[in-house]
Amino acid sequence: MRIKNFTLLFLMGLFGLFSTNLFAQEDATIAPENIKYWIGEGDNEVIFIVNWNNPDTALAWGYRFSGESVVLKTIMDDIAAADNRFGYTASGSSIEDVTFNNGELDLSLTEQFWVMFLVDGQPVWDYFDVQTIANGQYVKVGDTYCGTMVDPENWIYVWEKEVAAVYPYAEEATIDPSEILYWVGEGDNKAIFCVNWAEPEKAYAWGYRFSSDNVTVEKMMDDIAAADGRFNYEGGGGMVMEITLDINGVQLALTGDYWMYNVNGSMAWYGYNEQTVVDGDFVKFGDVSCAVEIAEWTYVWTTYVTPVPVYNTNVNENADIALALNPNPATSFTMLNTGNRTESAVVMVSDLQGRTLSRFAAGQGDEPIRIETSGLSAGIYFVTVSDANARQTVKLTVK
Repeated sequence: MRIKNFTLLFLMGLFGLFSTNLFAQEDATIAPENIKYWIGEGDNEVIFIVNWNNPDTALAWGYRFSGESVVLKTIMDDIAAADNRFGYTASGSSIEDVTFNNGELDLSLTEQFWVMFLVDGQPVWDYFDVQTIANGQYVKVGDTYCGTMVDPENWIYVWEKEVAAVYPYAEEATIDPSEILYWVGEGDNKAIFCVNWAEPEKAYAWGYRFSSDNVTVEKMMDDIAAADGRFNYEGGGGMVMEITLDINGVQLALTGDYWMYNVNGSMAWYGYNEQTVVDGDFVKFGDVSCAVEIAEWTYVWTTYVTPVPVYNTNVNENADIALALNPNPATSFTMLNTGNRTESAVVMVSDLQGRTLSRFAAGQGDEPIRIETSGLSAGIYFVTVSDANARQTVKLTVK
């Protein structure tokens, strides 16, 4: 009896040791806070993961729902509806293939022997159109070719590949040159300049013409600011700190942490003072608070692009303001002639970045207004005169 008991204990201990080693490999997962792309609505959350083996890849989506549980098939259907990179095929209640194609990766399970799935790392034998998933769980569909069989007798696999979060799918909104209303500059070459703001969420575009082989983004922005008194920006050291637009009574400005920009839908890595643009290019700046991050430090802006209307310096076409500067270019001073001012007006001098350098009132009448320029560096400035009925801007050159 003792021998039998000893043998039994030995075999139990050996099986326990074998079992410990057998299940030492753990299924890889990902924390909810690391998920980039959430699909669905509700307070409950699950993580959906797929493993492929050629190349060895594991990708994860987040899924939200409001019921007590959700069927796996519903999760997969909703992800496929939201993300056109993802798809699957099934025969009856069995998954036959799961695919993902983002233009770089073209993943498929068609070479595997069969498809299995786990819930919280444990094998599930129910069909995917029956299996329910509850709040807080993660479900993983796996290509058995890249899995590790930890229990041959029960056909239990785990997938140890590090799980990467799928970034949201989004296409950058653009605009055709034929839709542009306001073109700045001259030449046979054309580019489009667009800016996205967050509050309210707006995207406006200008057209830009030039005759050289290429032009810097800074040159494009300076020329637009010079031509369009509604548009201004602040920049330096290759970085743009602020972009503003005063249009139709709406003041658009940065609300996020920083600006980023794309050229033809791809992130630009050069400073705006170095990045060049060629004929046919599309440049888009965006407030990151209204952007969709589609890869690390890669953003797109999906807001419908509106062509900015042509800048009319006169708010009222019958306004009495008619500006002229003499001398222009100026050195120490210039005289501003506004014609007959029937109302008091405000005169403002600003630089190319839209910063107000001086601001003062002008009474009624037709007397010219003296503007001191001796304290200004050589360059381009703007003089704007506004009254209750009109606003007009004229360019001032200081040498």
